[in-house]
Amino acid sequence: ERSFFFSFQPENQPGNCWPFPGSQGHVVIKLSVPIVPRAVTMDHVSGTTFHGESISSAPKDFAVYVSDFSRVGGGGGMEEEHEEQGTFLGQFTFLAALNPTQTFQLKEELSGFVNYLRLQVLSNWGHPDYTCLYRFRVHGDPPKDGGKVSV
Repeated sequence: ERSFFFSFQPENQPGNCWPFPGSQGHVVIKLSVPIVPRAVTMDHVSGTTFHGESISSAPKDFAVYVSDFSRVGGGGGMEEEHEEQGTFLGQFTFLAALNPTQTFQLKEELSGFVNYLRLQVLSNWGHPDYTCLYRFRVHGDPPKDGGKVSV
């Protein structure tokens, strides 16, 4: 099993996140190589500098899907109205105040390789204006031949 990580910003420092308005949103992540996903890790900023506001903007409940984006259009354009949720892999609660780095085992076993995952944030810890995503990692099994697989 190998880890593939996606960082919304190069450094995991307070305020150096990818913010989106409100408490709900999603992002489609293109993986560097196709994998069979087994687990995901969410990271939030650690430290006590501005702990209170930081925790309130952390994701709380989130779901992970295999995105069907790769089958949409085919031309590379993101036409969101045609995008479906995709295959459900699990729903989790990120306890940011307890631990800023948490790994979650995906519930759905997949037999094939995927190129895209959809991270759906369902709620945050109470910030009324925005939610901050710092780092999201995907753990899984890459192809044996180093990434050359047709999906």
